[in-house]
Order: sequence, then C-alpha cells, then structure tokens
Amino acid sequence: MNMRITLGKHRRCLRAASLWCLPLIVGVLPLAACDLDRLLEAETPTLFDAAKLTDPSQAQLLLNGVIANFDCAHGAFVAGSALIADELEDAQLAAAVWSWDRRTFNAEPGGAYGTGVCNGQIFGVYTPLSTARWTADQLIIALDSWTDQQVPNRQAMIATAAVYAGFSLTEMGMIMCSAALDRGPEMQSADLFREAEKRFDRVIQTATGSSQTETALRNAAYAGRARVRLYLGNRTGAAADARQVPAGFVFNSTASEDASASRRWNRIFHFVNRNRFHMVEEQSRNLTTGGVVDPRTAVTVTTTRAADGRPTVMQNKYTSLGSPMPVTRYEEAQLILAEIEGGQTAVNVVNALRAKHNLPQVTSVNQNTLVEERRREFWLEGQRLYDIRRFNLPFTPAVGAAFPKGGTYGPTTCLPLPDVERFNNPSFT
Repeated sequence: MNMRITLGKHRRCLRAASLWCLPLIVGVLPLAACDLDRLLEAETPTLFDAAKLTDPSQAQLLLNGVIANFDCAHGAFVAGSALIADELEDAQLAAAVWSWDRRTFNAEPGGAYGTGVCNGQIFGVYTPLSTARWTADQLIIALDSWTDQQVPNRQAMIATAAVYAGFSLTEMGMIMCSAALDRGPEMQSADLFREAEKRFDRVIQTATGSSQTETALRNAAYAGRARVRLYLGNRTGAAADARQVPAGFVFNSTASEDASASRRWNRIFHFVNRNRFHMVEEQSRNLTTGGVVDPRTAVTVTTTRAADGRPTVMQNKYTSLGSPMPVTRYEEAQLILAEIEGGQTAVNVVNALRAKHNLPQVTSVNQNTLVEERRREFWLEGQRLYDIRRFNLPFTPAVGAAFPKGGTYGPTTCLPLPDVERFNNPSFT
C-alpha cells in the first residue's frame, strides 16, 4: 500500500509548522512556527510560544512540522546524493555549487552542505536532516509525557514521529561520514544506523493496532530497519524484516505544487526540470538493461539551454513539483533479500522487477547484476551514493580527472562533519 499520513485540516499548515525548531548544534535557538489565529493566511510564520511545545493540544501541529521538515530534508538528501554520485551533474555558472558535482567536499568541511537550507539553490543536507531528526525526537519525548486522554491517537503519533526520526538518521548515515546528535560526540555512519534502528524498533513496538495507518507505519519501519541492518552487517535480521514488507508498499515523502511553498516542492523536479540548476549526467541517461533502454531511467533532451549554455537533459521520473518521492518501498525489501540470499531468490527478484517494465529476464545473478539493478530501480531516490560507498565502486569521471568548470574531480563518497557542528558543539571544544 501507499503509506500516507492523514493530515486533514492541518495539511495546509505544513509549511509554517515545519519551522517550529532548528537543529541542536548551537545552544539556545528560537522556536518559530505559525500564529494559530492566522495559520492559513500567514506567509511568514510568527514566533511560536515555547509553552505550546508542552501543550498536548498542539500535538498534531507539531507532528505536521515533523513531517514537513523530513519531506524537505529528504529532497535535499536525494539531490545531494545524486550530484555526488553519477546521476546528476551541475548546469550552473555559480562556483558555489560546483563542489557537489566535483566531489570535493572532503576538503571543504565549511561548505554549504553543512549550513544550507533544504530548498535553496545553494542547498545543504546536514542542517535539514538534523532539524528533521531533532523535531521528531522532541515530539516523541513530549508525547511520552502526555496521556491517551490528552492526545487522541497518541500511540500512532509516537510511531509516526519515530518513523521520521528513523529515516532522518538513516539518511544522515548514508550521506555523512560522521555527525553529532544533541551536542554529543562525533558519531560514524554505523552509529547513526544503530540509532535509526532504535527508532524503527519503537515504531514496531508502538504501532500494534490493525488500523491502516499503524499497519503502514509498521511496514515502513520494517523496510527501514531492513536497510540499516543490512548496512550494519546483520543480514539475518535484515532478511527477516524485508520479508515483512508486503507487495505494493511504498512510503513516500509528500510534495506540493503550491508556488508559494518551495519547501514542499519535489526537489528533483525543482532543480532539474523547473529551474535547470542541474541535469541528468550523461552516463545515467536512458540506461540499458539486457540491451534494452530501461524506462526507469528515461530522460528528455530539450532545446532549452541551462545557465552554462548546454541543452538541458530532463529526468522523467518525477513529473511535477507535487510528485511524491519514495523513501522506501517493497522493491527495496526485495532487493535486500536478493542481496542476502542470492541464488534462485535473487533471480526471481530481479526477474519480477524487470517484468514490470517488459525488460529481458536473467538466469543467474551476481553482485554486479544486483548493483546495476539497484542503480536502475532506485534511480534518483537517494540510494546510489551509499551503494558506491559500500561496494567500493569506481567513480566516473575518475578521481583526478579535469572538472569542466575548473579544478579536478575529488574522492568524496560522504560528507565530513561540517565546521558548523565542530565549532559550535561543546563536545568538540
């Protein structure tokens, strides 16, 4: 099933509610959101009374903010991963954003990836993912202090916040070399994956009901936990979780075509198709599978020029600013099983995925087959970069090759702990 949290009348305040807090890396931060009396009209949210953060009547508003924070951070994560990996290339003249495509952030810990917002032309991932994780965890703490009488559907809200905390931590571990939580010590990717696993555990322990929402939350948690367990080397646990994910399941980050709400836009469509900041990299256009053009990586070459003068190559996966973006889905669980079990299981999984697109079938599968299947199946979904990292895949263009706009390509496979954390976190002083 396609998981979608029902927001009802609160849906329209996602943009404003999403600003109810900022990351944890500095001492005391203002908590901003919307004035409830002018919730639907306010373009610039007013300060949120901190007392409301301990008011159970505000639980739904705060949960809406958690979701919106993650949705925006996820879009930046996908875009950043695609630029460092081999999916997107920069199409701008502004040198401030070349480092993503040039893969040189390993030498630039003060780069905008640490401080940038999730929806800017010069965007970041560390602060948006930190914000998404922190708001989710803080809401869980608040919900734990309230009662079911004070907050209807409290258990489902806890599970929802834990799902978003889990995926925020997962994605932070996938794109960052290291990070810190709550002004704590430096944590490596594996540490972040272990923290994510704890949040997914909480979902599975909490969402025990039979409602559609709770069932969907459990499925998302099983899929997310299968991913981090695979990354942590717990192949038995990963396979057990992957088997729990039903056919057709997808957990999406939502988006909106509202022209005044750029935080809610599909970030790939925004950056590639609408503003032409980036384009699909040549080696990732119309990839073939068994000698046949794979529709999962379809592009459109246009006569419209990007800022650097080249014809723009548009992606066809996301068709509008309002297109949802998969965070995890059944197909990921299946490819996790294929990777772990190999043999006929892997053959069956790959053939089932290809059959949906009338692509040639296989009779045997090796690691390279699975890597390439993942490349096509999860194209522009944020998974390629960590696959390059965990499988130690070679970069194209190679490290040291000339970057067309100046300098040479670097070796970045993950982003170093940014200066904004190192200089402001008391654990590092």
